[in-house]
Order: sequence, then C-alpha cells, then structure tokens
Amino acid sequence: MRGRRFKTQADIDRYIQQGYGQGEGADYKPWLRVQDVPSHGRSRKVPGSKVDRTHHFLSDLEFAYFLTLEFSERVIDIREQYPILPVEEAMDIAVSLGIKYPTYPGTKVPYVLTTDFLITYLGDDGSTHQAARTVKYTSELSPSRELERTLQKLELERCYWANKGVDWLVVTDDAIGPEIRHNLQWLRKGIRLERKLQDHDLHLYFLDIVSQLNDTGRTFASIIRTASNAIHLNYNDGVVLFKHLVWNKSIRFDLQSIRIKMSMEAPVFEFFCESASPVSAPEVA
Repeated sequence: MRGRRFKTQADIDRYIQQGYGQGEGADYKPWLRVQDVPSHGRSRKVPGSKVDRTHHFLSDLEFAYFLTLEFSERVIDIREQYPILPVEEAMDIAVSLGIKYPTYPGTKVPYVLTTDFLITYLGDDGSTHQAARTVKYTSELSPSRELERTLQKLELERCYWANKGVDWLVVTDDAIGPEIRHNLQWLRKGIRLERKLQDHDLHLYFLDIVSQLNDTGRTFASIIRTASNAIHLNYNDGVVLFKHLVWNKSIRFDLQSIRIKMSMEAPVFEFFCESASPVSAPEVA
C-alpha cells in the first residue's frame, strides 16, 4: 500500500476526514503508518493481541515499549502515532513558548506532530485513565546540533498534554533493558495457540507438572521437556505452551534480570492458576 502525501492543507484535512488519528481500540487508525514514513529498515507492522488491529512502529524502541504495554495487565488500549490536533492549538503553544512551529518539508503547511503512544489503562480502583508517552533513544537526548530543536518539540508536547490533564513522559531505551526486550519478544510468540493446545485442562496439567519441578535446579529445557512428555506433547509444543502461560501470567518470574535461554537453570517460578481438577496430572520424579 503506497504512502500518503502531506503537501497541502487539503491533504491534511482529507486525512482527518478519513479518520486517521481517530477512534479507539480496533477502530483506531494511526495518523502515521509505516508506509507513510521513509524507512531505514527499523519500522514494522505488528498484529495486536490486546487490541485487534495492526500496529505501526517506526523504530525498534517503539516496538520494545509496545511489548511492555501489551504485557501489562492494566493497559486496555494502545494508540500509536497519535496526532496532536487541532494544529492551531499546538501552534498557539509554540507561540507562547517562543519557538518556531514546524512545517512539512518544502511547504508552508503546519506539521501535524504526533505522540508515540496514547495509552488507556486501569487505575487501582478500576477506573480508566490516559497517559501519553514519547519514546526516545538516549542518543537523541545527548548534546548535538539537533538537541535544542528536539527539546523544543518535547516541551510543546508536554504543554499540549498538560493542558488536557493527561500524564506525559519521555521513555528512553535505558528504561527498557535488553533482557526484558528479548524475553517479551520471545514470549509473545506463544500468544496464539493452535487448537490442539487450547484445552484448559491441558494447561492445568502442564502447570501441575512444572510446579513439581520448580526450584529443582533443572534447566528450562529439562522442565519443559519433562512436562511435555508427561502429557504426551512434543517438546516444541511444550515450549509454545510455556510461552503462552508466562505471557498470560499463569507462570511468573523475574523477566528483567535474566535473558531466557533453554539451556540455563530456570529461576524459581510463582504460579497463579486454579488447580487441575477433577483429575490430577501425573506425578513426575
């Protein structure tokens, strides 16, 4: 699908009328899509698991942060590439800050700025809240010729969201360690199960066996292989089921301090599920 042109105000008005940057949940249409932005090989389109639509990310860091949002039990909606509209409101903020408002290259058309993520999440009391997040590599915030302009745009964003009473923060790659990035990307491959692995009792039996092997000094591979054999699954299916159960919080352990490898000794697991009943899973030595 070809990218869109942002050359005239009529282009901008047309895209707004077409619903870009609007909607919620599965109906949301990101203001910018992968095909709308020149790529250096780091953009990607990802089918959502929490929200049933395709998400558009323009950097590895955006994707890494998205993984943490999908994994969160509190987040209920994720809207990426969210536009700061109306443009007139953003331009007024720029005037008040004494900074030049950006325009599209080669034009005098005011640029539609975007915030990387607008998140809807549940508070402690179950009420819904919104938070805006901009993701930046720490290198983008290091001294350079571009830094002053970057900080100006960030301040414009901060004021825009403050005016709307929405919490806004900058998230850097320092906040998302390489271990959690690796682990969540690996675990996410178990989100969707083949029909043969969807039986709830099968999950309970698998969990029962894993719990018997917990804190025994075995490797991830040994635990998964033993549990799989006991309930007549092949090893690869057992790995997928393990990923699924960790992603869905039935098995929990520290994902930030280790990089999961099948050959490493497994940490102590915590289990959050009902017991298998009325038939117990087979015991293992």
